Amino acid sequence: MSLDFNSSETHGIIGLIDHLKFRMFCCSNDRRFNFYRNEAEKREILRRARTIDEEIENEKLSFKKDVKNTFVRYGGPESGKSTIFKQMKILHMNGFTDIDLLNYRYLVYSNLIQGINQLIEGAKLMEIEISSDVVEDVATITNYYQTTHPAELELTPMLALHIRRVYKSEFIVKTLKKQHEIVLLDSAVYFLENLDRISENDYKPNHQDILRSRVPTTGICDIEFKYKNMSLRMVDVGGQRSEQRKWIHCFDNVNGVLFVAELSGYNQMLFDGEQTVNRLKYSLYLFKRIVNNKAFGKRTAIILFLNKVDIFKERLAIFPLEVCFRAYSGENEFDATANYVSDRFHSVVAQNMTEVKTVYTHYTNATDTRNIDRVFESCVDVVFRVSMEKAALM
Repeated sequence: MSLDFNSSETHGIIGLIDHLKFRMFCCSNDRRFNFYRNEAEKREILRRARTIDEEIENEKLSFKKDVKNTFVRYGGPESGKSTIFKQMKILHMNGFTDIDLLNYRYLVYSNLIQGINQLIEGAKLMEIEISSDVVEDVATITNYYQTTHPAELELTPMLALHIRRVYKSEFIVKTLKKQHEIVLLDSAVYFLENLDRISENDYKPNHQDILRSRVPTTGICDIEFKYKNMSLRMVDVGGQRSEQRKWIHCFDNVNGVLFVAELSGYNQMLFDGEQTVNRLKYSLYLFKRIVNNKAFGKRTAIILFLNKVDIFKERLAIFPLEVCFRAYSGENEFDATANYVSDRFHSVVAQNMTEVKTVYTHYTNATDTRNIDRVFESCVDVVFRVSMEKAALM
């Protein structure tokens, strides 16, 4: 938001600030300023001060209602930023329509079938022998997956039977013990564990199913909603390298940037059309580009979500952080490693900005609605404060 200094609204705001200064002067406890001629005058000045306080609070409430605070949410592929987008719909937009549920139903089918195929491929890569009693089931599943477009995958009763047999087989049990060593959707095990429910004829995805479903974000989409009488607009930007040229124009009149980094990607590689890179280092590269963008001045709140904390903790028991950051020499436990990663992100800001800019960091699980609700409240407080500073209300 930019102020029109010729508008009556702006003159009103400036007038309120002048009155506030007057109140601070006249109501000081300092004896040098106790110049009231009588008690009646003192009561009148204090009455005016209370009126000014009420007017300022009313202006703040009006500001919340009238000004649209814009977040741009950005992050690498599979960082969890789209999951946060879904959380906003659950928490602040009455959830999902019947059409949404139907679309997510088929997305869950696709993710589940993709997940069992990733486990089969992972077993082959690790040279885990396929159990002889499910060879035909494996062939049926892989043939269907390879010959069907992802958008057309459907979980028929017969396919569900094949998947159930394979998932319970010995070679998949062995593969799951090494699941963090293969390419596997974060939600794969969750969906496979819920196969019986998902394969029912009248299946409707619940909130957890929707939050855990995965489809690549392409292009730019946004939502608008009310939060504590405040108008918010949240823009979701594609994380693929091919999408990066499209999001620059979103930075006009932005109050906050919410960057989501995948903590658990420290031991994972990403092929992004041009090269293979470490997922967490790629997030660090993107974050560096964001905070150094000239469109963001000091009056833009930079909020960093270090996401997928639950998976990160699981992987730390298997892979040291040194697989990503060779310079790290601390303990391979959560607090030490998470603080180190946070410092790496913060150091990018310190090294590349000529003005001091604060980064507000949170450790998150995007699929945990209560966690996101609590964290988002503090994020909105920061963005609202930035908005008011821009409008000279603070």
